[in-house]
Amino acid sequence: MKEIARGLLESNRTFLCALRALVDGEKQEDKLSCRDELKKQGIIVSWCSRVEVLSHPSVGCFVTHCGWNSSSESLVLGIPVVCLPQFLDQPTNAKLLEDEYKTRVRATKNEKGVVEADEIKRCIELVMGDKEIGVAKEVAKESGLSDKNLSAFVDEIEDGF
Repeated sequence: MKEIARGLLESNRTFLCALRALVDGEKQEDKLSCRDELKKQGIIVSWCSRVEVLSHPSVGCFVTHCGWNSSSESLVLGIPVVCLPQFLDQPTNAKLLEDEYKTRVRATKNEKGVVEADEIKRCIELVMGDKEIGVAKEVAKESGLSDKNLSAFVDEIEDGF
């Protein structure tokens, strides 16, 4: 959590961060030593409607654990993803987003299995790009990968799989 917070700060981009209010009786936000800095650059909430947030036109990327709901919602809504998969279906979902749908960048873990702040920053920069480049611009545009993938998915459903 500390590395994600530092990565968000170092990206110099505004953000919305959803942290569970309580885990094991402890407020997650209170665990962050850089909480005041985070609040100057972004917004921290205990819950939000992911679909409403991802549907907003100001969202340029989604840093996620790649659970099934997160993955499918980002794909349908055309939001490029920085993947931080941990366990269960998350690594598989992240692989699908990268290899099949080409809508994500997977953050690399260090030898201790932790994704460091510099890596998160690198991935956000890669996804967001600048005015001329970036996964976000290419994926989200009409006839971009997200548009094509959604159309193929709808066609498959219409054909009865």
